[in-house]
Amino acid sequence: MANQDLRTFIEKAREAGEIVEITKPVSPRFGLTAVAARLEESGRWPALYFSRVAGSSFPVLTNVFAGRRRLALSLGCDERSLNAVYREREDRLTKPVLVSSGPVQEIVVTGADVNLNDLPIVTHNEKDAGPYITAGAMVVRDPDTGIRNVGIYRHMLHERNKLGIHMAETSHISYVFEKYAKRKEPMPVAIAIGHHPAFYLGVLSFVPFGIDEYEVVGGLFGEPLELVKCKTVDIEVPAAAEIVLEGHVALDESRLEAPFGEYTTLYGLQRQNPVVTVTAISRRKDPIYLDCFSGHLDHQLMGGTPRLSVIYKNVRGACPSVQDVYMPPSGCCRFTCYISIRKRHEGEAKNAIAAAIASDAFIKYIVVVDNDINIFNDEAVLQAIATRLHPDEDAFMMRGAKGHPLDPTAKKGYLVTKIGIDATKPLANYPETVRVPGMDQIDLKELGIG
Repeated sequence: MANQDLRTFIEKAREAGEIVEITKPVSPRFGLTAVAARLEESGRWPALYFSRVAGSSFPVLTNVFAGRRRLALSLGCDERSLNAVYREREDRLTKPVLVSSGPVQEIVVTGADVNLNDLPIVTHNEKDAGPYITAGAMVVRDPDTGIRNVGIYRHMLHERNKLGIHMAETSHISYVFEKYAKRKEPMPVAIAIGHHPAFYLGVLSFVPFGIDEYEVVGGLFGEPLELVKCKTVDIEVPAAAEIVLEGHVALDESRLEAPFGEYTTLYGLQRQNPVVTVTAISRRKDPIYLDCFSGHLDHQLMGGTPRLSVIYKNVRGACPSVQDVYMPPSGCCRFTCYISIRKRHEGEAKNAIAAAIASDAFIKYIVVVDNDINIFNDEAVLQAIATRLHPDEDAFMMRGAKGHPLDPTAKKGYLVTKIGIDATKPLANYPETVRVPGMDQIDLKELGIG
């Protein structure tokens, strides 16, 4: 699946019935997201392709990441094996290759011709401070090692060539920016907008600092990612992207940014943040603008799914019989973690809890269940808590732990209380769960049911 792009995925998703196309004109200010929100309210999360967006000649695709089935489709697997396939391919680091040209540079504008208002940048939620780029993969280069670092950050539109950027204190890009600050140099950046979903899953991988996320993308694709050199900065970007913004982050320029609807489903507070000055826009002749519906499932699964890999790997060190891990949308795909284990020893679940807490600072609630419980079903996990938990023995709290600044329960900036719950049944003397024999052999379609 090497060097697939957004278009190849759209074709595959259309064949699978995963995309709804809307030809009626819509506004980028709440118009697109009102459709997505209305569908969400009715329990549907299709990817949405808007062919006519007011103020722009470019179509917009949004809500792509709002379903695990589509994420599995992007990796060429079924939904049940998504986590395992991602973990396995994430470890197949594959170096990218530089090519002389690519469709992302079919049209290039620089300097005074740069106008971000030509893009259909979306305003998502009622109290957002303005339009935000939400599916832009920002690429920077470590000035000490030369190694690229790629991540996805929110970018508020300030003016025709100015974007905001929120660099969380715990992010790799913040560390890189500090290096440029010590050198008293602006940080060159490039922001790629619009690519295959597997590209985004790759650049959001929780690999250690110093590993080029493009190599993870190559592992997910199965072959090297093709790159081209930017026109105005010394950075390489995906040759098959739809749009690329080139520029730099100055050390002495900042502006008020936010409020913005975050993955928490709440608004992040306004703050003084750095500014990206855009020096060039390169794009395809007929680009498709990719958006991520912030503050909703699209946003949550996009960032939450890659996190499952590092959690699983760390938990496996403490509990080799771990089956799978999941961070459900009910916990914003960040704050709550369910862990399935094939329990061998009493106390094993508590070790798994400790490992999960150490894996990801975002996690506040960890529930460990037996492997007969479906961790992708909140109701099943709640039933395990109701019927298998002894709170006085198998639940515990960790006060004053490091969380995340966007957590609305955090005190003093980022301190939270974390709770571990061992909802596994005892290895002996526990009643047997009811079961109907032959259920697995029933084909409902043969019976004319669903």
